[in-house]
Amino acid sequence: MLTKQFTVQDPLETEQLGSVPLADPADVQRIVDAARAAQGAWARTTLAERADRIEAAAGALRDEVEELGDLLSRESGKPLAQARFEIGASIGLLADNARVGRRWEGRVLPTEGLAGTARDLAFTRREPLGVIAAILPFNFPVELFVEKAAAALVGGNAVVTKAPLEAPLVVARFHRALLEAGVPADVAPLLHGDRDVGAALATARGVDAISLTGSTAAGVAVAQAAAPTLRRLHLELGGNNAALVLEDADLDLVTEELAYGRLLMNGQACSASKRVIVDPSLHDELVDRLAAVVDRQVLGPSTDPATTVGPLIHAAAARRVAEQVERAVAEGATPVRGGDGAGEGALLPPALLASVPAGAAIATDDEIFGPVFALIRADDVQQAIALANASSFGLMASVFSRDVQLAMAAAERLQAGGVVINGTDNYRPPIIPFGGVKLSGGGREGLGYTIDELTREKTIVLRRFRRDLPGEEAIA
Repeated sequence: MLTKQFTVQDPLETEQLGSVPLADPADVQRIVDAARAAQGAWARTTLAERADRIEAAAGALRDEVEELGDLLSRESGKPLAQARFEIGASIGLLADNARVGRRWEGRVLPTEGLAGTARDLAFTRREPLGVIAAILPFNFPVELFVEKAAAALVGGNAVVTKAPLEAPLVVARFHRALLEAGVPADVAPLLHGDRDVGAALATARGVDAISLTGSTAAGVAVAQAAAPTLRRLHLELGGNNAALVLEDADLDLVTEELAYGRLLMNGQACSASKRVIVDPSLHDELVDRLAAVVDRQVLGPSTDPATTVGPLIHAAAARRVAEQVERAVAEGATPVRGGDGAGEGALLPPALLASVPAGAAIATDDEIFGPVFALIRADDVQQAIALANASSFGLMASVFSRDVQLAMAAAERLQAGGVVINGTDNYRPPIIPFGGVKLSGGGREGLGYTIDELTREKTIVLRRFRRDLPGEEAIA
């Protein structure tokens, strides 16, 4: 039977980059069944051997950073330096999951401290969940493939991954490296397809957990599909992050951090600084500084080293962002840069909106997935916190203030999965537990944290295991 191929183009639709085989939704159940049949043998493989194979895959990719970075830039629109960084970091994360997995440990439980259990020995061990369905986004596809698949595999699971159709090619290369290193094909199949394939995977019998990074709408759909079986959900969803700029903030630092945090991946990051809630005394100066930031950006093809803001993932995404900006202006925001819908295809110049009303959609739940700065005035720290918490999202947040105790107090009151003080909230080194609250999802990702999410703790008790030596007084 011939497999239908999907042709992958760059976001500007000027170049065909390759093709991937499209999965048929009707075949997904068979693929999951095969993964389930193969998972038991993989789980019985020693932890050392599983880690060895993952490390071998990382080693095989180390000489391909520039080549794969170039390809990732072309297929996703990510500026070249950012794409190469993602490749290098993903290779490191692959090896680090093997390293952390080797030190995977359970706990010895304190049964000696209770009457009636002093002779018992109780301990826990981590065990695989079974078959993990991993669904990836287009914006950080390689990093998140490694984040999910490496953790699942080292934990003894099978993992069925759906790559994003917009950026599947480098994911496919990382996947091939795992297979070439000895991970069985049925244990780690890679699917290419659209929402229908993702829906078939989320509802397939035999899936024990779903790890999804994507939109909140996708997360809600997955949760509804998972409800009848109570399968575990590991969700990192949308975010409308708030950066609080208090009256004593260092505006040099604020400007630098906001520029990085908002424009990374052309503004298409769940944890980008999408709402800047600023004290009125600093609003106008911060507008001027950010206008200068916008003016310095170089819009162009992602592989041009001079480009700082590349195309959005496709022209439809750029149109949606332009429409959101126009709606915000209609609701009372002041367009300082952009706002006229200007752009060409997937290329959209960065925009800056000042004096966004608290009642505007983008001030709460309308997440702009593109290079747009939105400034909202707040009269004091209490109002700033209230505005930040008015959103249904709660991924990350940040607070800028020279008064670190005040910033800490604000951080403790912000409804977010994490808060950064005096730095961008677009902050995700692999050593922290990353994830959100409210409609931004549940569960945490990071080195070790993802392994814990994709495994379970089992208690084993040996009753009356401890005994006395001959001649000793009996244990009570």
